[in-house]
Amino acid sequence: MKKPLQTRIDELNKGQVEAMNLMEALAIDFPILLSNTMPDVKTLPLPEKCGITHKMRLIATDIYNQKGLEAFSFMAEHPSDTLRGLSCYLLAQSPLSLTEKLGLIAPLADDANSGVREWAWIALRPALIQNLDIGLAFLEGWVHHPSPRKRRYASEMTRPRGVWCPHITQLRQTPWLALNILTPLNQDKERYVQLSVGNWLNDAGKDHPLWVKNLCEEWQNIALTPETFKICKRALRNLQ
Repeated sequence: MKKPLQTRIDELNKGQVEAMNLMEALAIDFPILLSNTMPDVKTLPLPEKCGITHKMRLIATDIYNQKGLEAFSFMAEHPSDTLRGLSCYLLAQSPLSLTEKLGLIAPLADDANSGVREWAWIALRPALIQNLDIGLAFLEGWVHHPSPRKRRYASEMTRPRGVWCPHITQLRQTPWLALNILTPLNQDKERYVQLSVGNWLNDAGKDHPLWVKNLCEEWQNIALTPETFKICKRALRNLQ
């Protein structure tokens, strides 16, 4: 039997359950959630017009300023996916190196909740932009990981344009710098990964259409697998 809407919202605000979709995530009252789960934290009033990513960053900054990185483990392991998402932004506030942050974000990049997985790469993307060579080298190891979520993270984190996030100017200008991320994924069996790689190349095609066409042709000449075909079809969808 489906629970009444208010009961569901109360459970979300108490941090007892995970949001099942974006609408539920947006219905959460952050001050109430924090008063129920981290009552010693005081947050500043949010701007009247504040998107969800901006809201997450502002609240995580307040928490970090009061509790520092010591709050990370509690938040990252909490039943509430919203608190786990906030832990990604809390980690982003810390002075740790990018490789240290990526090491700590690993369980969240592999989280069962898709929303948390998105926050995990969006939150650290500015740090990646500032340390691109280091980030690309680190993420090369994840493209061979048994978990498709980790493989997808390496692709999605480095998309030149991406969604709800700043562009990576260097990869817009020279997308071939990320070939060590993309090439090992060009026959990935998981649709979740295929979509990300296809979207990555679609991003790149807006600035370097010929490069993307040539790369897809090269990949399909080497191995014309169904997986490679799907990736290239998505990559070329705006270049046909």
